[in-house]
Amino acid sequence: MSRKWIMYDRQTKDFAIYVDGELVGYARSYLEAEAVLDQLHMELLRARTDERVA
Repeated sequence: MSRKWIMYDRQTKDFAIYVDGELVGYARSYLEAEAVLDQLHMELLRARTDERVA
């Protein structure tokens, strides 16, 4: 399972989105950042499932 978190960036005034310690993007609100993380998580799960099937 990936480690993921959201942190407010005072410099950009946005929410930074991290997965496994790597910055993957920014969102204007915390809720938007959560939605992005959920979508990324689903895509990662699908990719892993596709690898197992192939």
